[in-house]
Amino acid sequence: MTTAVKTTIKPTWNVQQVQEHATQMMATQWLTAYTVLSKHGEGAITEFENLLRKNQVEHYKKMGVKTPIDLVKAKAEFEANLFGSKIEIWGDEKEAFLTYSYCGMWEAMKKYGNMTKEQEEKMGGNFQNCVSKLAQEFGFNGEVKFESETCATIRFFK
Repeated sequence: MTTAVKTTIKPTWNVQQVQEHATQMMATQWLTAYTVLSKHGEGAITEFENLLRKNQVEHYKKMGVKTPIDLVKAKAEFEANLFGSKIEIWGDEKEAFLTYSYCGMWEAMKKYGNMTKEQEEKMGGNFQNCVSKLAQEFGFNGEVKFESETCATIRFFK
């Protein structure tokens, strides 16, 4: 007969380790979801994205987001803290910008997704679409400008 040992596990990871694991998990879940949903057609993908956006909008509204600068600040804080993204923001109540010099989620998707160039381009288009629809939920316009493979700028404006 063996003796069972009861142990309490305490968190020991530093912030970087938490970000790496959270980003890997989130990226692989997104890629898995899109792989499965793609087999069921564009309608399934649209429904999935609409439900995700609804939850995201509710979260941002609870945080008090009302203006473009509120939105870029909330988005940047979330992504920097959870995914380790490196982001600069600037703007005001009418127009605001968020520039990624490093996007933790995008890098994880590339690392764990083994995507082709065509798939990466499609994901970039999906990102533009998501930004545009998110902006519309707040009564703004939203656009993405890809400046290089590792740098993109989001612009939200009224």
